[in-house]
Amino acid sequence: MHAVGRLVALLAILSACASAMDLRTGELDGDAGIDAPPSCVPAEELCNSVDDDCDGLIDETFPDQGMSCTSGVGACARAGELACVAGNATCDVQAGTPSPELCDAIDNDCDGMVDEGFALGTACDGPDIDTCADGMIACDGPMATRCTDDANTYEERCDGVDNDCDGATDEGYAVGTPCDGADADACTEGTIQCDGAGGTTCTDTTSDNVEKCDGIDNDCKNGVDDPFALGASCTVGLGACARTGQTVCDAAQTGVACNATAGAPSAESCGNGIDEDCNGADAACPPNDLAAGAIDISAGGTLNVDLTAARDDNWASATGEDCGDQGGRDVFYTFTLPADEVVYFDTFGSSYDTVVRVFAGSCTSLGAVKRCEDDACTTTRSQGALQLVAGTYCLVVDQFSSAATTGATTLTFKRGGRTGTALALGSGTKTGTTTGKTNQSIAGCEASSAQPDDAYFFLTCPSHTYAVSANTCTSTAFDSIVYVRSGAATTTDIACSDDVSGCGNGLQGKITGASVTGANLQWLIVDGYGQTGNGAYTLTYTIQ
Repeated sequence: MHAVGRLVALLAILSACASAMDLRTGELDGDAGIDAPPSCVPAEELCNSVDDDCDGLIDETFPDQGMSCTSGVGACARAGELACVAGNATCDVQAGTPSPELCDAIDNDCDGMVDEGFALGTACDGPDIDTCADGMIACDGPMATRCTDDANTYEERCDGVDNDCDGATDEGYAVGTPCDGADADACTEGTIQCDGAGGTTCTDTTSDNVEKCDGIDNDCKNGVDDPFALGASCTVGLGACARTGQTVCDAAQTGVACNATAGAPSAESCGNGIDEDCNGADAACPPNDLAAGAIDISAGGTLNVDLTAARDDNWASATGEDCGDQGGRDVFYTFTLPADEVVYFDTFGSSYDTVVRVFAGSCTSLGAVKRCEDDACTTTRSQGALQLVAGTYCLVVDQFSSAATTGATTLTFKRGGRTGTALALGSGTKTGTTTGKTNQSIAGCEASSAQPDDAYFFLTCPSHTYAVSANTCTSTAFDSIVYVRSGAATTTDIACSDDVSGCGNGLQGKITGASVTGANLQWLIVDGYGQTGNGAYTLTYTIQ
């Protein structure tokens, strides 16, 4: 035990003994022991080596007496022992004297803080190029400090972080700037962005922008509409329809078109060097477009010609013989008859409203109009038959009106092979005589019929079948024969009758319900038998 502590304890023992002694006599009080002096009054236990609280224990509330203790902090700390001083357990040494604080990890000024005032541990930036505080303030001698940041420089990366600590992020990488990707165009359809590896990439991943003809620089290079030849002189339409203009973008925006509008075509006229219908060429004239080129149809037949572009050369007005309007385009045909004869014509296969005129004389020197035929068989096509005297004639196929726009022409022309009298369809009676006439036909059902004969002709329409009945049963003075033929009167019989029982005196002919079909020239002929078979007759007929 420390010397002072031992002294304090001894004094306490002596005090206790004195309390048991009669101080006046110097004798011990025989009634009071040292452990419980009769005069002990309990009080707060103090650190004084006395049983102040009279519990028989001394300084029991101060069990740490004599234990090591320190007085002061930092460099001022001194070690001692706890001893009772003035009733309390107190360290028996005094703290040292403080000195100025140094940067040495010691509390030199004994204020409980170490190296205060030197900002130790504060983040700092070293001598590198960046401004990053990647070091801390540390002691560098008792009165100095240094920054622990090494000389390595942190360079800025494209990563959304201020790597060089200059207050800006991703500077130098132009992040957000418009850019063009790897496509073939030059359009900045993306922006610069960090690529995740510290570098940059362009977000433009669109396909190539192809230049269109639309007044926009679609591919962002070489200017607006650069591949297209805009503004060039151009022409649209052919012939008389041709118009000039300049090239502009077409509606599909994939090329150019001419801004001119072609003129409207008009009806073509052949042989004038003008392409009125704008098909690229002046139409060739039909070979019989002009009267001088009239086609000879004396042998008969069916002829086709297109007069769509033919010229309008003929129109004639003759009282009682003209028909139709003032006509349109036309073509010419000629035929020659060596003797008097019936001729037939129709235009049922044509594509337009036709008019047919027959003139006496050649086509270059027209005579009188012999016949004009317009609508027939409830159509706008023409059909006709007439008996003509020997000579040359001109047949003109004409459009009903100049407003016609088509001209596909089919002309059927037939020579009847003999003379005859026109007969109307329906029922009727014809009276006459064969005496004095000539023999122009031989009946198919009677070879001995080289007698004078009479013939009647009638016309039938397309797509229709007719029933023909005829007889000479009454008022006929000779042995008669009746027969029906189609086309030329020289063809074979369709029906022939001779010597029918119950018909007159049994020497007459009677045909019942013979069929004829289609558009044609039809014949009903009265002939005679033997050497004397001629004379007066009555022909009764029905054609329906």
